[in-house]
Amino acid sequence: MLEGLFRFSGIRKKLIIYYLITIILLGLTSTFSYYNAKLMLSRFKDIFIDYIYLNSLNNEVTMLTTEVEKYLTSNSSEAILNYYNYYSNLQEKSKNISRQPSTELDALMLKDVGFMLDNLLIEADSAIMAKRGRISSEYISHFKRADEISEHIKFYINNLLNIKLQNGSLEYQALTKNVSYISYLNLMLIIGSLILNIFLAIFFTYRLTKPIIKLAHSAEKISKGDFAIQPLMIETNDEINVLVKAFNKMVINIKSYIDDIKGQAEIENRLKEQEMQNLKMKSVLKDAELKSLQSQINPHFLYNTLNTAAQLAMLEGADKSSQFIGNVADLFRYKLRKLDQPVTLRDEVQNVNNYMQILKTRFADRIEFFSDIDEQILEAIIPCTIIQPIVENAFIHGLEEKEEKGKIHLAVKAEGQKIYIVVKDNGKGMGKREIEAIIFDHNPARSHVSGIGLQNVIDRLRLFFNISQTEEIIEIESELNKGTKVTLMIPNIKDVVFND
Repeated sequence: MLEGLFRFSGIRKKLIIYYLITIILLGLTSTFSYYNAKLMLSRFKDIFIDYIYLNSLNNEVTMLTTEVEKYLTSNSSEAILNYYNYYSNLQEKSKNISRQPSTELDALMLKDVGFMLDNLLIEADSAIMAKRGRISSEYISHFKRADEISEHIKFYINNLLNIKLQNGSLEYQALTKNVSYISYLNLMLIIGSLILNIFLAIFFTYRLTKPIIKLAHSAEKISKGDFAIQPLMIETNDEINVLVKAFNKMVINIKSYIDDIKGQAEIENRLKEQEMQNLKMKSVLKDAELKSLQSQINPHFLYNTLNTAAQLAMLEGADKSSQFIGNVADLFRYKLRKLDQPVTLRDEVQNVNNYMQILKTRFADRIEFFSDIDEQILEAIIPCTIIQPIVENAFIHGLEEKEEKGKIHLAVKAEGQKIYIVVKDNGKGMGKREIEAIIFDHNPARSHVSGIGLQNVIDRLRLFFNISQTEEIIEIESELNKGTKVTLMIPNIKDVVFND
């Protein structure tokens, strides 16, 4: 792999040469500009260092005398602390001032400032010590002497600043002139570098892409089904030459493969015709089998049979049997509705009442049913077979195995723009994992008599009301051995159009 990485040939060699030339040109231009800019900054820095140093020295001398005066007048501990800070700073700066003989005016003046600083610190310190010894005449005289020395120092510093300013102005003018020349030179170098790079980019791009464009045009013709193209004649000393030879060979092979495919396609068409005839025959057999099964178990036939049985029971005086069979027939008739057809809340409540009448007939006093229904919202529209599967869940999973009397309570009420349907039982209850399993279980084997699991109810409610989150549709509260409470939360709507 490393051997291939460092092999310079073909397109890689051309690209590397182009990029090296470009990088070298830009690097030289940038280096020249950087060197000149750094040189100018260095010279400007030398000018401003002396200004900053002298201003700082002047400020510290002023602050030293100010803090001495504060201490002498107010005996302030803060003033004495500030004084010692300025004292140490000025003492350090005084030591750094050269005391060597010199013929330059500014060096002589700075040396005088150094000697005056020494005297200033001595007089200021003597004033502080006299103040501590409460010798008022001495600290006043020392402070006056210190103040006079500080004024002389400020005078010398101001003269030095004037000298530095005059010299700096002359040097600044010279630097500004040089910067202008260097800026023009940099601009010319940048423009020349850009022009040369643009030329090289166009030249190398043209040399590299010309054969690729020819190859792309031929490939486009091939993609449109035009195989009557002449072989490409491109001679280069790089990888494109290999691509051209491979492309010409590929065109020849594709023509040969197309001829073979046409022959195979004719054979496959004949086989597909035979296969379609076989599929039609299987479809006819499946349809016949399905109709046979439907004739064996016809739900409408069963519903009519239950109605007939209810009428016979009534004629024979078996009123309870007639009512029971009638409830079963009504429940079965309700099941014959299409699940995608909406119903009113009134129909759903009546379906639950029929179901509970059947349970109470089967299990006598083992189960009690209570309902609390808001009659004003019974015309609201909901999907078919929504409440009964939840009541069925409450009985099968909560009360069927319970020895003592079971109770199921159905409440339907409105709050704002929402309807709350609550099914509550006093069954065995369940844990958090069981609740999650009931809500999210897609296993049809766990469905009951209705054939509709709770997950199916949730999915249809979400689709019907266009609600994405399950938590916005249903809420389950349960406690072991105390019962379960299922709450459905649906919008209160009454304007859904029924489809026949």
